[in-house]
Amino acid sequence: MRKSLLAILFVVLAAMVGITLYNWLGPSEGSNEISIEKDQAESLDVEIDFSIGNLVVAGGATEWVDGQVDTNLKKGYPSVTYKNKRQVGSIEIQQKKKTFTLFQKQRNDWDLLLTNDVPVSLDIDTGISDSNLNLSGIQLSHLSVDAGVGDTSIDLSGEWKESFEVDVDLGVGDADIHLPKGTGVKLIVSKGIGKVTTKDFISQGEDVYVNEAYGQSDMTITIEVDIGVGKVDFLLVD
Repeated sequence: MRKSLLAILFVVLAAMVGITLYNWLGPSEGSNEISIEKDQAESLDVEIDFSIGNLVVAGGATEWVDGQVDTNLKKGYPSVTYKNKRQVGSIEIQQKKKTFTLFQKQRNDWDLLLTNDVPVSLDIDTGISDSNLNLSGIQLSHLSVDAGVGDTSIDLSGEWKESFEVDVDLGVGDADIHLPKGTGVKLIVSKGIGKVTTKDFISQGEDVYVNEAYGQSDMTITIEVDIGVGKVDFLLVD
């Protein structure tokens, strides 16, 4: 545990140093749209790499991806790539610049919509940010969230047509994870000095929890969560 806590503190210090080392060329303001048009892909692999600011991800896009980026950071607009190989679309939305300055008021907001029409394997990696991930309605085949420093909200409520697995790695900050009461859910929790609330879940020992629908419903969401420093609430919703 001591090594893991030292690693977390190192990440925080490194992030703070990275912020101060940003070049002083000044920001370029911009509000820009992101759009990746639909093609014949039958599933999507989506990778979002976000360094600093506020990130919102939700479903309901008319294309594969619709979105808006509002930033005053130099090179704040992300690199966006798309490839289709054997009917699997590969999407990468990545922050171009990894370091920012403490000496100006920053604005770096991404608001991204993903399609609900095909299965999506989603990988989200954030640095210093607050993230609101409203993923209800997206056909998730797998979800991975690696959050560095900041608060995180993940909404997995609603009805699901297929089972899937979730990996969540939380560094420093609070999180709330909303889960469907009517779908089987299994939680496997590993924690440092963080606090976990699992109201309405049933303990199976050794940091494993399930809801009442587990083993009863046709679909199951299996979630492995690694918690660093902060509080995590697992909430069952209708």
